[in-house]
Amino acid sequence: MRITSITARAVDCGFNSQKLQTSRVASPMSRFPRFAEQRASWMWPTKKVFVRVTGEDGSTGWGCTNGGEIVEMIINSHLARLAKGESVDDLPSLNEMMAASLLPNDRSGFAMMAVAGADIALWDLTARARNKPLVDLLGGAGVDSLPVYMTTPRPEAFVAGPWRGLKAAAPYGPESGEEGLKENVALMRRFAKAAGPDVPIMIDAFLAWDADYTLRFAEACADMPLAWIEDPIPPQDIEGLEKIRQGMDPEIELALGNFAFSYADCKDLLRSGLVGYLQPDVAWAGGISETLRILDLAKAAEVPVILHNTCEQPWALALAASRQTDALVECVDRGETSPLYTLMGARPGFTEGHAAVPSDSTGNQPPEYVLERFAADAFNNRKG
Repeated sequence: MRITSITARAVDCGFNSQKLQTSRVASPMSRFPRFAEQRASWMWPTKKVFVRVTGEDGSTGWGCTNGGEIVEMIINSHLARLAKGESVDDLPSLNEMMAASLLPNDRSGFAMMAVAGADIALWDLTARARNKPLVDLLGGAGVDSLPVYMTTPRPEAFVAGPWRGLKAAAPYGPESGEEGLKENVALMRRFAKAAGPDVPIMIDAFLAWDADYTLRFAEACADMPLAWIEDPIPPQDIEGLEKIRQGMDPEIELALGNFAFSYADCKDLLRSGLVGYLQPDVAWAGGISETLRILDLAKAAEVPVILHNTCEQPWALALAASRQTDALVECVDRGETSPLYTLMGARPGFTEGHAAVPSDSTGNQPPEYVLERFAADAFNNRKG
């Protein structure tokens, strides 16, 4: 089957109103006072980008990624015309073609988000055409459910729960001095108390720290079950990551890769030998086709992969269930209700700290669901 059209539309789904966006969370912008108190004050374009692919038989596939109007433009103005008329029989090659077309300008960030959105939609189109759940198209699930760790701003909501870990978002970085460091450590004590003695705790620094600060924090948490520090510094700073790894307790891992946007980015990280857990985001790192290559790369390097923000992405759950052994997945706690839980599929059910694997459909809601709830006329050339 050949592609007749690819269309993207950026839709405001309320991302910047989420608690993790309206609270103080350390970030690369924390050192600028104007942007320190709320991540929403500086965040890159946060509209979700829905991608619709149409085949020559009139069938459709759907994808979803981030990057707002920037990613929408890349897909509509560039990738759509390249993909039109191409066959969907070889999705990895089609993915490589789209990524290669962006290489002279960029092969990271927004560029790979655009490729990811289109790629996910193409896999969805193929799964629907074959009347198969995505997880079966990927080889079939080896399990019915997957163990979950929670990323949350409210650890007390998960006291003594059956989760595989509780992860905090660091509120402070070096710009906040000694008091900020003490607050970060105090936060981890809250998490350790809520998690209980047998449940690991983790912290996401969102590229906000430096090597020395990371080492000071790790030393201050020496009496706690700290499993990993996530993205303390930019992934390109291999020298800084080496300093952290050499100076930090070997029991504390470095979790890296949220901001590794491609196979090439992940390969560079893994080559360093510093990665304890690799955590790419399927909807950022080139989509399903690129992530399949990343999973093979990490398997060869014997580095475990935890797909970023897994439980809001049915395709990520399908990949974890079908292509990983002993997978662990992430659920971002956005409170009891959030529209972000159900953008492209029903929120997975949780039983004893495990998320159900989507197996009764491709994992995506029918297009009417997405369009009615977030922009009923988004694909009819009216304001959405």
